[in-house]
Amino acid sequence: MTEQQRLSTVEKILFLKSVGIFAHAAIEELGRIATLMQEVRFETGETIYREGNPIDAIYVILRGRLAVQSGGRVVREAGEHQVVGALSALDLGLALRTVTALEPVHALTLNVQDFQDLLASDFALVKAVFRVVAQHIRTGF
Repeated sequence: MTEQQRLSTVEKILFLKSVGIFAHAAIEELGRIATLMQEVRFETGETIYREGNPIDAIYVILRGRLAVQSGGRVVREAGEHQVVGALSALDLGLALRTVTALEPVHALTLNVQDFQDLLASDFALVKAVFRVVAQHIRTGF
């Protein structure tokens, strides 16, 4: 991770408001989420998750693209304003796919336990996560 200018809490809130699972959250809740999130950067080719390994965080992509792979085959790409890892974070399961950076990636990360705690206290967020899960199921990931 390279050292560069960091986003302010307000910038994080504005960005999170544009992300599907956080779009319906109240500003106060987004503020709480934003303070829990850290910025991370990945270089091209760097692995974020490896299929079958435990995950410790979800990632919301600010810039860049990720390859989501299963059995060594790219099944989809994830880009700006998309979340990866939320499905495995729901049940604290293993990574369902291998995820690698296709180009330099700048993302916000949220620890899995913090994500679980947020879900326990915010039913609107639970509904938003289920909408994302349903979309993944309908499109075959």
